[in-house]
Amino acid sequence: MSILIIGGCGFIGSHLSEALHSSGDELIVFDRNADRQSTPHPRAIYLQGEFGNRGELSSLFETHAITHVVHLAASTLPSTSNRDPAFDLLTNVGDTIALLDLCVQHGVRKILFLSSGGTVYGIPRHLPIDESHPTDPICSYGITKLAVEKYLHLYKHLHGLDYIALRAANPYGPGQLPIAQQGVISVFAYQMLRGHEIVMWGDGSVVRDYFHVQDLAALCVLALRAPVSGVFNAGSGTGRSLRDVIAALERVLGCKARVRIEDGRASDVPRIVLNSTAAQRTFGWKQEIDFEEGLAGVKQWLLKEWIHTSRIV
Repeated sequence: MSILIIGGCGFIGSHLSEALHSSGDELIVFDRNADRQSTPHPRAIYLQGEFGNRGELSSLFETHAITHVVHLAASTLPSTSNRDPAFDLLTNVGDTIALLDLCVQHGVRKILFLSSGGTVYGIPRHLPIDESHPTDPICSYGITKLAVEKYLHLYKHLHGLDYIALRAANPYGPGQLPIAQQGVISVFAYQMLRGHEIVMWGDGSVVRDYFHVQDLAALCVLALRAPVSGVFNAGSGTGRSLRDVIAALERVLGCKARVRIEDGRASDVPRIVLNSTAAQRTFGWKQEIDFEEGLAGVKQWLLKEWIHTSRIV
């Protein structure tokens, strides 16, 4: 396979690139942060560019015989998308439709899209949530993810373009920036290791489904190869509150958290836990990395790459 990963230098993309490179596939990584002088995998091609630049994307498809596409790019976050829904629609849905047109034009066989298990369902009616649960997002981010899923289904119907949409829960692990607006585990761990205060939104009762990014990458590889199309949940099936996460971090990091509580956010769904039985049965996938084992890996990465270096901010 010749695989294009859009957003392949980000947190999830870098782990997926590693997994695909190990499998021996031809790999093309397209990312706004791709460094032409730095190639972690010598046999991979790294191209710097913007997902929304249709000329750059078109040239890429004309130059390379791409058979499979992984779409990880997103221009908004759940917590900020409601501020400008029109921008969210134009960039995330409009640009994705342009990508689908290029896939059809150039004979791409399959596209894998990273959807959002935390936002497309809205406030859950029951837990854990399977793929048949109603979809009523309460943020624009979730609406645009759901819209892209529908367009994937349409392009499969009209053009025979195979697809997988993975409704991923909350991936965590090494490489997740500890100074970003997303990724509570890395953010909390980084501040705790430095003895700094952490900010908790609401009373700490918000529940999320955390699973390791390497388990997500393994599922992506399996899904790309499988002769099926459709929408699948991807998560651990275990819910953990923010307070649970803090307690686990205290155990693994060996330090006490200093917590400042701020008002909860309207875009936050109170509880999300995903049923991933369909992905397990369809792809032969299972979660391999235990939660606290994964936290220990985050600790080691932070100590090596952030705490014991000049990158502290």
